[in-house]
Amino acid sequence: MAEEKKNGAGLLRWPWNIVIYILLVLTLWIFAIPVIWALQKAQKQNDPHGAAEGYCLSRTRKRVAWIFWSVLVLLLGVCAAAGFFIGIQQDQAYWDAEDYGTLIVCAVAAVLLLAGGIYMMVTAVRDVFFPGKSRLAQSIRSQLPYPEEAPPVEELFAMVDQDLEQNGRWFDAVGIGNEWVLGEVATKIERIRGIFTVDEIHQHSTQNGTRTSRTLELVLVDDRWQKAVTDFKKPDDLQAAADYLALRVPEAKRGRNGQQHDFMAMKEHEREEFERDFQQKQSLRASEQIQKETLTGGVQDMILQVGEEVTSRVSAADIEEQLRLCMANGGGFTLTPTRPTETEAGSFKAMRATKAGADVVELLLEPAAGTQGQAKICNVREAREILTGWLRRQVPALTGWQPRQVYTPAPKAAPQEERAPMQRLLLISTSGAAERHMNFTQEDIRLAANGIVDGSYQQVEHVLPSGYMWIQVKAGDKQDARCTVEATRPEGSELKFYSAKMTARQAAEWFIKYPYGEYLPHGADWKDITKQANKK
Repeated sequence: MAEEKKNGAGLLRWPWNIVIYILLVLTLWIFAIPVIWALQKAQKQNDPHGAAEGYCLSRTRKRVAWIFWSVLVLLLGVCAAAGFFIGIQQDQAYWDAEDYGTLIVCAVAAVLLLAGGIYMMVTAVRDVFFPGKSRLAQSIRSQLPYPEEAPPVEELFAMVDQDLEQNGRWFDAVGIGNEWVLGEVATKIERIRGIFTVDEIHQHSTQNGTRTSRTLELVLVDDRWQKAVTDFKKPDDLQAAADYLALRVPEAKRGRNGQQHDFMAMKEHEREEFERDFQQKQSLRASEQIQKETLTGGVQDMILQVGEEVTSRVSAADIEEQLRLCMANGGGFTLTPTRPTETEAGSFKAMRATKAGADVVELLLEPAAGTQGQAKICNVREAREILTGWLRRQVPALTGWQPRQVYTPAPKAAPQEERAPMQRLLLISTSGAAERHMNFTQEDIRLAANGIVDGSYQQVEHVLPSGYMWIQVKAGDKQDARCTVEATRPEGSELKFYSAKMTARQAAEWFIKYPYGEYLPHGADWKDITKQANKK
């Protein structure tokens, strides 16, 4: 049965379906429209989301129907224009107001129908036969960090297709993955600032009675204040898609119907204030997640190391930026998963990227055991694609890679007097970016504390080698500018958690001196929160 379904979908694969449609139009003319509509419906039942040729490419080629509708609109426009020219050649001596009104209606209808038909024809041909210039491709390209350096359309579509194939959930014709939402256009989830649903019933009075129509739309507003609108057929699917997206971006503005217009009409200073609040809420959510992972022993799936700097919050945008810096300034960086990636070709523990020339990068896959790695010299575009796949724990096909001996030098230990008795330092900036350092000095502790004072960091955290000595400082907010300091203190065989409010400078002093036992929680200012901490 599955094989039969697959074969059924393959009977109308591109471009043979276009050949069949053209033959039907040539033989049946306008009567071919219902036949073509039935064939497209049958194709959609066999392959509802276009997975056979790619979701994005399938979405652009659906616009082929516009070609036939544009022909119909052009024919109507030609008829209206013919009516106008025939009427204007008649003897107008006995014309009344109704005759002139008919002539004006024909003229206006001819202009509108011809203009609309040409627009539909041009956009349909562009999307179907030139997908790289389609509105969908432009929407993906415009949201990349460097749109002018965007890869070819095949790679653009592949980014969205792979996300939807691996992580996608479908609500009617809208697919939502980990990074992208695919509707009429594609929207990057991290850019969403507003999620609105439109469910409106319209009534139109006619000579035969009252006609009722219903508008169902999902409207997404991004950080550029641009809208992406997608039509729905069922209100339940519309609401489910909006709720699912709201779970992914809880800081985004939710609304219904006309509320989207108020959101779009905000003035520049209101938009800036909204963006600041959005970033602050996102940073707070990220810090809470990091805190939960730290207390439960959880770790991030991928670690980015650039020189001595290490961060475990890595995204495709971070890789783009590191590649750009690598090509501009030289050097390189390493992506290390929290556990080795197993493949048929072997087990690999890290991928290192290094500038190898003016426009080329050397990628090195380091083995989990032994010294036999795999290396490849490639251009920046290919390196970006391979590194982005590695971020999702995908090992590239090793065709064209060369064996390479990998030697990992022993890390240099800093002088004893410069080392502080510390094991892990966690820094979360006001933008939500998080860094986790395992090797650092007392000077790094001072810089982290100063970041709380000057507002560079939303949260700093220090775990000592023993594992039970821990201090965390959270910056204040609009309601309370004081910092929240939480720290542990062993009392006999029991570990106690304490919390206190204090100024940023006081919190910084506590953060610096706590590792040496000079400052330990005590006194009436400190509240015992051991029960709450144990619940977490």
